[in-house]
Formats: sequence, structure tokens, C-alpha cells
Amino acid sequence: MTMIRCSLILILISLVSACGFHLRGSERPISKTFSSIHLVVSGNDQSFQSALKSTLQDADIELNDASINRLEIINTRNQRRTASYSSRAKSAEFELIKTITFRVTREKEELIAPMKLEARRSYLYRETAAVGKAEEEILLKQEMDQDLAQRILLALQRTADRQREQSQAQEHRQEVPLEAAP
Repeated sequence: MTMIRCSLILILISLVSACGFHLRGSERPISKTFSSIHLVVSGNDQSFQSALKSTLQDADIELNDASINRLEIINTRNQRRTASYSSRAKSAEFELIKTITFRVTREKEELIAPMKLEARRSYLYRETAAVGKAEEEILLKQEMDQDLAQRILLALQRTADRQREQSQAQEHRQEVPLEAAP
């Protein structure tokens, strides 16, 4: 029985690797381009700031105030609005909206112009379960912070890929000798 199980696991692993499956970010580490970042956060959104720091550190990016790479969180905005009402004209569903604006610079060069990202979540509200719904709202806000931090990391990854492609193209142009004109 264990032999069959091991064989099935080996077959599954070979199938997954043969189809080209890779963990996101594992084939091109962002830390090669952005080894360190100076994080500047305006405002006092501590939950988003800690989620972003954790996400950057998980990607092996060092947070360093002396870095030439600067990630600036220009603005964060939280909204909570009623999405629907009950038959008694009370709020039955709320929508949470978090908007952040950020940019990335290296010395005087702007790598990512100010970009706005938005995350939305909604939840049903019942007065009889107010405590549970308050906890659900807190969890949704944490999830939104994680989502926005991941999306910033993806923007950094795209920028790193673009810079790597540009430097490879430039190296390729330098390696190809110009042919003499007839």
C-alpha cells in the first residue's frame, strides 16, 4: 500500500513539474533588482504598513532608509458604505473599500508613476450577530491589506522584469557587431 502511495505521489509531482507549474515569483526573484527599499508611508494606517512590510520581507527585500529605491505610499483611504437595506430600512449589507496610491523611484528616476489600487469586500450584517460581524469586518480589512500589499509587490516584479529585459536588450545590442556597409 505504501509503495502504491509513493508511486502516485511521484507521478503527481512529475506531472505538475512537466506542465510548467512554478510558484509565483520563484523563477525570477525580485530581490535581485530591489535588494533594498526605503519605505515611506504618509498617514498612520498601521495595519496596512505592517502587511506591506511583511510582504516585502517575505520577498527577501530589505527595508533600509539608506536605499536608493524608494517606495512611497502617498495616500490610503478607507470607506465603509451601505450596499443594501433590509425591509425595515436598516443596513443589511456593507461594502468596505480601501484605496491606496503609491509610487516607486530610484534616485531621481520614477520607476512607477503614482498608481492607485483599490480593494473591495462586502459582508452581510445582522444586528443579532453584531460582535461576530465586527470581527468579520476586521478580518476583511486585514485581507484587503494583504491583497493590496501583494499587488504592490506584483507591480515591483513587473518593473524589475522590464528593467531586466531592457538591460539584456542593451547588452545584446553591444555584443552584435555592426556590419560594414558595402
